Amino acid sequence: MDSLTRWWDGVEEWVTSLSFVPQLLVCAAVVIPLAIGIAVLMNVLVDASFRLFDRRDSADVDGGER
Repeated sequence: MDSLTRWWDGVEEWVTSLSFVPQLLVCAAVVIPLAIGIAVLMNVLVDASFRLFDRRDSADVDGGER
């Protein structure tokens, strides 16, 4: 864990030593794909949970007819 912490500190120091525009580009190159990946994962999880708990497939529903 100590080596990971030292590596992260080095990356953080490198990014903060850049000027604003390169910092923006580096952060955007990391944050945008990460955000897209998290959004896709959340979409899959929510879709799976909706399919799991779908009430329309329930046996006690008679299609709305009485």
